[in-house]
Amino acid sequence: MIAEPFCDVASLIRPRVSLAVAAGSFFGSFYHGQLFGGSGHAFMAAAGAFLLCGGCSALNQVQERERDARMERTRNRPLASGRMTTARGMVWAALFSLTGLALFFRAGGWPTLIAGLMVVAVYNGLYTPLKRITPMALLAGGVAGAAPPVTGWLAAGGGWLDPHILGVAVIFYLWQVPHFWLLAEKHRQDYGKAGFAVLNIGLTPVFRARLMAVWVAAYFVGLGCFAGMAGPASMRAIVLPTMLLAGGAAAWLAAVNRHKPALAAMHLSLPLGLASLLFATV
Repeated sequence: MIAEPFCDVASLIRPRVSLAVAAGSFFGSFYHGQLFGGSGHAFMAAAGAFLLCGGCSALNQVQERERDARMERTRNRPLASGRMTTARGMVWAALFSLTGLALFFRAGGWPTLIAGLMVVAVYNGLYTPLKRITPMALLAGGVAGAAPPVTGWLAAGGGWLDPHILGVAVIFYLWQVPHFWLLAEKHRQDYGKAGFAVLNIGLTPVFRARLMAVWVAAYFVGLGCFAGMAGPASMRAIVLPTMLLAGGAAAWLAAVNRHKPALAAMHLSLPLGLASLLFATV
């Protein structure tokens, strides 16, 4: 089992993505603590999120190994290149996923475990196969991407339908779609060679850019409004949303003109927006 080089196992779990997911889960626990006190098993939930994300990534690479082999960006992955067998990839996927789910259960019981199982079902069972069929797959993938803060919130003892965490989940969801769409635009030729349908929407490049700009604008408006509602009736509850809306206007202009800074703005906006949200609740 330990025969694979460490770099191949790391490539399977995609550490940067898994760390970002773990940070999202930790944020959910921390946000609960800021609002109600007590953040539960925040680190355990974050570790579970990291491992579960790694398992989902490994399973995704098993599912898409042939398509990954056609893309410059992914052809050197262990399964796509043939350095690792499908069976070994499945073993690693199961090991990481089951360990992550066990940590979820230990951190928050059945609610957190169910949330983790839903992530696997949506990401690997729905989003991954839909990528070959329709660009609407991004809408399904965004549901899995919005789950990390919810898992941390549940582990801290929060409820599924609390408007605070639902608002955060909506912000994550609105961020996911333009982020991945802009990334796919950057690697459009690779996705075309692999036969993915995520960008085959029959629209002109200009119209695609304008459509994406609408979503980017909606994301920043939602983030600004949510930060304003979460904060007290003070200057910071006005300044923070105004700053976010101004950033959104710049990102919208970049997206509508198909400028590269649009992707950078989306990358930076989520951590900055979440930090401003925490500041507003202090």
